[in-house]
Amino acid sequence: MLSQTIVLPDNWLFRTGDDPSYKEISIDESGWVNINVPGNWEDQGFPEYDGYAWYRLHFNITEHPGDQPLYLFLGKIDDADETYLNGVKIGSSGKLPPEPLTAWNDQRAYKIPNELLQKENTIAIRVYDIFSPGGIHSGLIGILNQQEYEYEMNPPEGAKKSYYQITTANGLIAAVYNERRNEFENVFPHIFKFYDLEKPVSPFIKSLKLVCNQKPVSVKYLDNTHIINVDYNNFNVKYFAPFVANEKILYAVLTGKESEVGKYFFSYRKVNAEILVDSVTIKKNGDQIEKYFLFSFNDSLHNNTEVIKKAVERIKNSKSDIVDDELKFMKDVFARATFPDGLSVDEKNLYEQSITVLKMAQVTENEIFPKAKGQVLASLPPGVWSITWLRDGMYSLLGLNAAGLYEESKKLLSFYLNAESNFYKNFIWEDGKDYGVGVDYQISVTRYFGIGKEESDFNDQGPNIELDGFGFFLYTFSDYINKSGDKKFFDENYKFISEKVADALIHCIADNDLIRIDSGPWERHLPGKQYTYTSCTAAAGLKAYSELLKKMGIDSKKYFEASERITKGIKNNLIVDGKYLKGNAEGKSNKEYEYYDAGMIEAFTLDVLNDKDLFITNMAEYDDTLKVDENRGYSRVSGVDSYDINEWVLIDFRTAAAHIKFGQKDKAKKLIDWVISQAKLNFNLLPELFEYNNATYDGAIPMVGFGAGAYLKTINDFYKK
Repeated sequence: MLSQTIVLPDNWLFRTGDDPSYKEISIDESGWVNINVPGNWEDQGFPEYDGYAWYRLHFNITEHPGDQPLYLFLGKIDDADETYLNGVKIGSSGKLPPEPLTAWNDQRAYKIPNELLQKENTIAIRVYDIFSPGGIHSGLIGILNQQEYEYEMNPPEGAKKSYYQITTANGLIAAVYNERRNEFENVFPHIFKFYDLEKPVSPFIKSLKLVCNQKPVSVKYLDNTHIINVDYNNFNVKYFAPFVANEKILYAVLTGKESEVGKYFFSYRKVNAEILVDSVTIKKNGDQIEKYFLFSFNDSLHNNTEVIKKAVERIKNSKSDIVDDELKFMKDVFARATFPDGLSVDEKNLYEQSITVLKMAQVTENEIFPKAKGQVLASLPPGVWSITWLRDGMYSLLGLNAAGLYEESKKLLSFYLNAESNFYKNFIWEDGKDYGVGVDYQISVTRYFGIGKEESDFNDQGPNIELDGFGFFLYTFSDYINKSGDKKFFDENYKFISEKVADALIHCIADNDLIRIDSGPWERHLPGKQYTYTSCTAAAGLKAYSELLKKMGIDSKKYFEASERITKGIKNNLIVDGKYLKGNAEGKSNKEYEYYDAGMIEAFTLDVLNDKDLFITNMAEYDDTLKVDENRGYSRVSGVDSYDINEWVLIDFRTAAAHIKFGQKDKAKKLIDWVISQAKLNFNLLPELFEYNNATYDGAIPMVGFGAGAYLKTINDFYKK
């Protein structure tokens, strides 16, 4: 691991508007506010703001790094920027008005001119946001030397270390440790990102750091669990949010000689809540001690004062070791899961860590909002998708079902069946057309707020109305019942599911036998297209559900015929020259954006098209158009947007699953091994993306359904006898 030459603070000054004087070293900053970097400004008090804004940071360096070349890294900025150091412009990316051009996904790295860096310094960044979330949203921030710059901007080929944040969570709170900064960036009072549309979840602690005179020598998960293990030269720290007690407390447990760890303490910055801190020391063998630090909070929703007091008493009086209890909890989850025979060491490590990620990402029974319980996030923090996207949840269900974790599957299915929804039965947009579902429905058209309420994200085109989740829900519900044998759950819910999911989906079949236009799997907003992915999940879900009903002795003809009708529509409208599937019915030319869409792979993985010859010619076409290179996987869609053309881990796994289905296990293994080789070096966490050029981790990390769930499903498919 490369360390940073100079670590910059994460608390900057910010204001909207534009004034050239803001670049100067000394200005009146009385009207400026504090903002966390990285992080979209929309999530920090400036909702829906587009246009100009400025960031400023004052920082001192106690030891000048000398004459070596230095580079200022400023993360990824949405959309364009001009950057000044001590009043001097040192770089820019994208274009500012009058003809703005985005560079939202580019890591900023500007060379610092010789002798410009002083003991006291000021950074000023002029930012223009075209639309949607704005500001310094992610990426690496700090000052790096030449060697560090080369590794970050021109990393070695193949698998590599490229991710430095590690998360602990217990379904109630989440904390993100930054390996490079040697501190917890944030500790959150919930694992989800938003209570509702107007209220994001803010951390209650930032910059939680052990004050000591050493730097860590290693950071990892302990035995593939949720416990973050940080080794120093002569002592150890373990951090975790507890599953056993299921409390909103972050634990830090220092183990070592009393003369060493007894003198250490933590510094931190509180945000909005009242911070609760307590500690307790437990004598071990000889001169060894365990020193527990506990961090919690009180806010308008929680009174945790007694909780933390009881935790301290429990530690004092416990006849077992608290850390061992947490280890045992997660290992009991592993024991409850099924593991395929034949796993290699690396495959098993990722398997266990993926189970842990899914467990950390599921809201538990102790959450204060009743309808929040059971939901599984698309990504754990710091991933920007720490929201319950329906589609991501379907891959979480596939993984949980494959691993035999039916208790967790049932809780997630129950969340969907009990969440508040049906808000988009009708939705008339500016063009006068009604884009709503058209009938009463239960499954969200996009995602859910943390409180358990349907959400559809908006832009200037309107909301996302996505219909692929309806069919996929039928598929995963059927998969759960078939694998678990839970007839009671089936009996309790099938009539409701038939009416509010299956019948609603049939209502959405268009005259050409495909599912009507929707926003599709990639959140394209209105007016939408007839996406291949949506019709494939519909055909697969209705087929699986009809077979389940038939198995249970219930008339299923309506659903089987609807599945056959959509399958016919796919064959008539989406197969090009009998060779491959295009991404949407509207596509006319292979030069068009989204004409190729790797989401079409679900036609094969979900048994909609059981045609090996078509699969082979289809993959030949997609290997030519979307495969990043011979040794890697696939971009999501054809296009130029840097986000879309990056390699998608989900697509790699689902393509591997299709290869397995058609007897091409060597091709599947190559894709699986590539992803595992990367995960092995990055805490066994899976990213949303591999960056197109350098294959570094990118997008939201760690991914839950698109990562952990998809892996569990794929590796089970691979080793299935």
